[in-house]
Amino acid sequence: MTVQKRVRLTIDSALEHVSMVGNALRGILENEPGPRQDIPLVELAVCEAVNNAIIHGYGRRAGSPVEVDVSLGDGRLDVVVADLGQGFERFPDILPAIPGGDDLEQMPMGGWGLRIMGEVMEAVGYSSVQGRNELSMSRRWE
Repeated sequence: MTVQKRVRLTIDSALEHVSMVGNALRGILENEPGPRQDIPLVELAVCEAVNNAIIHGYGRRAGSPVEVDVSLGDGRLDVVVADLGQGFERFPDILPAIPGGDDLEQMPMGGWGLRIMGEVMEAVGYSSVQGRNELSMSRRWE
């Protein structure tokens, strides 16, 4: 069994702080064994989850915490993004896929965050307990 490495970041719920999460995550993954070519995709998926917490959970209001918990070990990358804002009314049983096709006019304008997370990560889940919302994502990382 590999030693589990874990880091927790907490940012204020301001969109201009999301890049700090991306920079920190990239720095962590670039210094650990794993599929380096996938680092930008994982960074995008995690930043989308943080954006969703700020935009949908907190209504774009600054002043509340968003936690990002990153764990590496046993060939897995696990990320949990947590907030105390408005949770999902209903989290989808199956995440929507990224649409194919060349016609940009047919592409949806919104809803890309969950699509990206579903493409990049092997598992995406959601729970809300006593006002704490947690979006969890995981994938193989070796």
